[in-house]
Amino acid sequence: MATFRVTGEMSSSKGILRRIEDAELDNVEDPRHQPWVVHPLGALLCLAVVALATGARSTRAVEYRSEQLHPKIRHQFELEERVSDNAFGLVLPRLVWSELRRALHRQVKAEWRRRNLRPSRLSHSTVAIDGKHMARIPEWRLRAIITRQTSLDGQNLTNAELKTVLKSQLPYVQWHDRKEESSYGLVRVHRATLISSDAGAVIDQWPIRGETNEEGTINTTLGALLDAYGRTNIVELVTLDAGNATRGMAQTLQHRDVDYLMAIKSPQGAIHQMAVDTLAEQPGNQAGTTIRYREDGKTICYTVWTHRVDDDLGWLGASQLVRVERVVVENDGDITVGNRFFVTSLGGDQLDSDEALKLVKAHWRCENNGHWTADAIWEEDAYRTPWTSHPDGILAVGLLRMIAFNILSVMRTLSRIKNDKNKEQHKPTWKMVIEQALLVTCRPLLNMTRFNAFE
Repeated sequence: MATFRVTGEMSSSKGILRRIEDAELDNVEDPRHQPWVVHPLGALLCLAVVALATGARSTRAVEYRSEQLHPKIRHQFELEERVSDNAFGLVLPRLVWSELRRALHRQVKAEWRRRNLRPSRLSHSTVAIDGKHMARIPEWRLRAIITRQTSLDGQNLTNAELKTVLKSQLPYVQWHDRKEESSYGLVRVHRATLISSDAGAVIDQWPIRGETNEEGTINTTLGALLDAYGRTNIVELVTLDAGNATRGMAQTLQHRDVDYLMAIKSPQGAIHQMAVDTLAEQPGNQAGTTIRYREDGKTICYTVWTHRVDDDLGWLGASQLVRVERVVVENDGDITVGNRFFVTSLGGDQLDSDEALKLVKAHWRCENNGHWTADAIWEEDAYRTPWTSHPDGILAVGLLRMIAFNILSVMRTLSRIKNDKNKEQHKPTWKMVIEQALLVTCRPLLNMTRFNAFE
């Protein structure tokens, strides 16, 4: 039998509510006309975070949670009655996402002060920045939104006119005009994940403007991230994939005394060519690190080579080039070989080949831990958007979702599953921590008196 043990205050509602209080959601400006307000905005936002932390995937689930909350928590949130899904859905598009972003920062800084986000997996406090598709909005819905919030008739706009209007009215929607299939808009963001900590918390989210791509927004994203955490030691090192790696990024980071490790490919030009020329033909006996192991019936081998940079070719602070080779041998004998190249500002005395491999593999925690969880647990990437179809509302829900995600991530870190047979301990699954959050914040979901007749 397995026993779920949560250390300290996270075993009760106290730890969850304390982390919601850290975000200071009461400070978010209420956009509603006050004479018509029934529920305080802070109460609605706190309810939303609890609902998300207990697995809510829609505004209807938020309505259910408003009925299921323990009376003490309802009183603490100042919720005197049930919150309808329609009332909650109407307020989402009117929220200012930048204020919720600051709430996320307050939560992260409070957890940092508790030392639950300190680097435990890597030698530096490291942030990985990666792009994420949040929602796909059908063309008819975009036209309806334009009709509601402007004097234009969205249904009569040509696709070219609609694209122009979107740029001014809904700037964070990327328009995809498809002739043979239905056109749609995408809402995308950069998310920054603290990959050096066990919790892997998401510490920032910044929207990507519709007229550009990840590379066109990454400088803005980085500047906003560094401004938010500039007085802390949370961002000591930044990792980026090749789609976001530029010389400008290297310059910005070095001017802010932040180190970097960036993946590089042929679009990065001379620095990538230097990496290929110096490292591509290096034999295995000259590698700094070789690791081989079995996983899912496959044999996987990582080999790492490094090379000191004498000419940074305009990449300010570049000190080393790194090549990571990954060889996968399937059970049927098929072999897959992949090579990736990186540039880093850390010298050999700060980042040896062992640490380089840890860092390269840790970067993908932003995808495997953060993006995957948002999609699998909350269906963030679902074609339909059950929370709201308005781009501003989608950004707001995304930030509330990350506040809930961080609560659950810390809860997983401070929790252990102990098996009474072999005494082994390991982290609970996401489903387990969600069930624990549901247990400590809500009353039983079933009315047990209805089962009395069975006796």
